Amino acid sequence: MRRKDVSRLREDPVIYNLYPCLAGFGIDAYLVGGVVRNIICNIPVGYDYDFALTGKIRDAAERIAFTMHGSPFPLDKAAGSYRIVIKGGAYNSINIDLSLVSGRGITEDVLTRDFTINAVAVDIKELFEKDNVSLIDPLNGARDARERHIIPVKDDIFDADPIRMLRAVRLAAQHSFNIDSRTEKLIKEKSYLLKTTSWERIRDDFFAILDCCNAAYNLKRLYELGLLKEIFPEIKDWEKLKGYDLLSHVIKAVAEGENLIYGLKGFIPVYEELVLQHFKSPASGNISRSAFFRFVLFLHDAGKAFTMKSDDKCLRFTGHDAEGEAIAKKIARRLKLSRRLLVSLGKIVRNHHRVFNIASLEKVSLRSKAHFFRVMDIDGLDLLFLSIADARATRGSEDHELEELVKELIPFYFDTYRVRKMPPILKGDEIMKIFQIPEGIIVGRILKKVQEAEGMGIVNDKEEAVEFIRGWLHGKAKGVDI
Repeated sequence: MRRKDVSRLREDPVIYNLYPCLAGFGIDAYLVGGVVRNIICNIPVGYDYDFALTGKIRDAAERIAFTMHGSPFPLDKAAGSYRIVIKGGAYNSINIDLSLVSGRGITEDVLTRDFTINAVAVDIKELFEKDNVSLIDPLNGARDARERHIIPVKDDIFDADPIRMLRAVRLAAQHSFNIDSRTEKLIKEKSYLLKTTSWERIRDDFFAILDCCNAAYNLKRLYELGLLKEIFPEIKDWEKLKGYDLLSHVIKAVAEGENLIYGLKGFIPVYEELVLQHFKSPASGNISRSAFFRFVLFLHDAGKAFTMKSDDKCLRFTGHDAEGEAIAKKIARRLKLSRRLLVSLGKIVRNHHRVFNIASLEKVSLRSKAHFFRVMDIDGLDLLFLSIADARATRGSEDHELEELVKELIPFYFDTYRVRKMPPILKGDEIMKIFQIPEGIIVGRILKKVQEAEGMGIVNDKEEAVEFIRGWLHGKAKGVDI
């Protein structure tokens, strides 16, 4: 390892503070894997540190946690491994993992790792007490790291832990590594094993991949390697459709959505920073809004495979929004997504045609805009950009009317809706008083119908709402199903 690389390790705040914590325990400690790999590649070290110790794991974890104001907890009681979490901002919480050196020493330990680029280690004591620090690298992992090659330590690493197949794609996506042809062949052969690992681990790596640039390309890679079908068995039905390539459409939509986010300056420059803040914010836990947006784009038409019907003239997908909502929620539960994300996902998929419907109105009233965000709230921003991405992926060109509407709704959201939410035209107690209706289910139905009419521009004020309700009660309301 080059001298300048060594100095970077010494200056790293985690390593610098951890070294004195271990002094006096009479044990050897080694920095292993990702951080060492990243230093070799001259890329940011990240927030995940992996240390192998020769003993006293629990004592070391408690001292490190106390000194660095973190929280320790056992990762694997049988193996005696610990993790210390040091809270930071939304995306920079630091994880420090401590495990026992396996085998007869650190050289044997690194041979149990996943890829040669991670089978590298540095002696922490040597790092701070010697001028010349040797890199523990029995498999030439430093060379593979510099050449950006992902190569398994052994052919059976995927049998031992199938999540490593997904990790290979994640590393390639995050750091522009290449998965060599032999490794690709192994992943394709072993892809069926992925579903034997925990869905929480699959979720974390999958969303980390979605959070990288070129998400559409990365989805294609997952598909080519056979991993996408293991995560989403539903897509097998997508391939059976005659005359409609659903998989290509949704991947194209992901690409268009990503282009929109990266091209905000040209699309809506005044609100670029506000929209970027939205997509950079956490959706839930360690899942960013940007990754979630790409996830919704991937699933927005999931119901089409189950509702497609064709005649001599065209394909029809009647009811695919409701069917898609059910499928999307099923997938969200499988991936152990939070309740918040499950609701948002279902709501966006169910309403993914709503913006197109508003764009078809002759005039979009203030009430229609307010109703849209009352229904969608913050998810409305995702839905606006999803609509454009969907249109571009479908038509291969821009829909100017749709895009002009979106350019109206974005300022309305930030400047009006978030500042002062517009109240509904009529409240339940007003409806009961005007129409002499007792409290009950019928009042709720009336409120819902008025909201639908408001969103469609049929109702714009209280007087129109009253007339609409009279028509609805007599089975004569226009524009909304009786």
